[in-house]
Amino acid sequence: MKKKFVSTILIISILSTGLLSGCGKSASAESVDLTSVSLDTIKEKAKEEGTISSVGMPDDWADWKDSWESISNTYGLVHDDTDMSSSEELSLFESEKDSPTKDIGDVGQAFGPTAIEMDVVQPYKASTWDSIPDWAKDPDGKWTISYLGTMGALVNTNNVSEPITSWEDLKNSDAKITLGDVLRGASSQMAVLSCAYAMGGDAENLDPAFDYFKELASEGRIDVGDGSVERLNRGEIDVLVTWDYLTLQYRDIVAANNPDLNMECHVMQDGAVQSGYCLVINKYAPHPYSAALTVEYLLSDEGQIERAKGYARPIRDDVVLPDDLKAKMISDDEYTNTIPLTDNDTVTKACSEIANRWEEEIIPLIGE
Repeated sequence: MKKKFVSTILIISILSTGLLSGCGKSASAESVDLTSVSLDTIKEKAKEEGTISSVGMPDDWADWKDSWESISNTYGLVHDDTDMSSSEELSLFESEKDSPTKDIGDVGQAFGPTAIEMDVVQPYKASTWDSIPDWAKDPDGKWTISYLGTMGALVNTNNVSEPITSWEDLKNSDAKITLGDVLRGASSQMAVLSCAYAMGGDAENLDPAFDYFKELASEGRIDVGDGSVERLNRGEIDVLVTWDYLTLQYRDIVAANNPDLNMECHVMQDGAVQSGYCLVINKYAPHPYSAALTVEYLLSDEGQIERAKGYARPIRDDVVLPDDLKAKMISDDEYTNTIPLTDNDTVTKACSEIANRWEEEIIPLIGE
């Protein structure tokens, strides 16, 4: 699972020993203005670089696997990825700036503005730029949302007998909830924000969500483990609240690995926040042309369809999806009351508050 929990102590330890920064180029190397070169030049230079190194873009998230294979087959780029949370991706860009190893990342919508504030990303505008909504991109091209998710629930019906299609259903059940790493994970923070909307709050009033989780914590119903496929396969998770495309993907994986487990997927019918993930190019990328070419591909028709293969909704609405893909998605009827999050500054501020308050108010109640 992407954005998995990685110990902060471990990250610091790795960085301090230089294991992550020992093989990159120096940031003192001549920088490249990707906005001033032609696509033909980008393709030519990327072929010379021959490598693309990503963070937070593993095979098992939104069908990155097919995209990386396509990029490798089409352009001859050798790919590697290190799975990290959104905040860890940006922290790595910053900490490695004198000897960078990573080129590109995929961060939660709230982290796009943060990346600019940290000054760790560089601009690039794909040739499909005009077909991307204004709210879904930085005007200068320093981040671009490539796909959307809507908050949903993956329910293990072997463990949970009641239907769970809303936060209210979940509250009234006996099920434990798994959210993942709320301190660092964008998807986990957005789940808390979803709860706020469901309980009568919003991005500027998170109190209802924290009242909700305090109650669940007092009942021992917050599962502090991650939402990994391994735990799902073992039937250890009652309800995983995360993006719809992940619930669908995990459902299929569990069905293949453990047919005795029954999993249902639903969009939350209250607080169905809809948000995206941003492509960001490391300001200090050792392979900047490969990074730009990757963004170009991921925002092409082919790249967008591959996101749909991973059950995510492409950011470009001018891309025609094959009928067989549409048939595998959650019914459109469940998306009637979605809440698009288009005010990036407000969302960023809310996610920061969620992380701080979770650490101060919820973790002590669940003994983490």
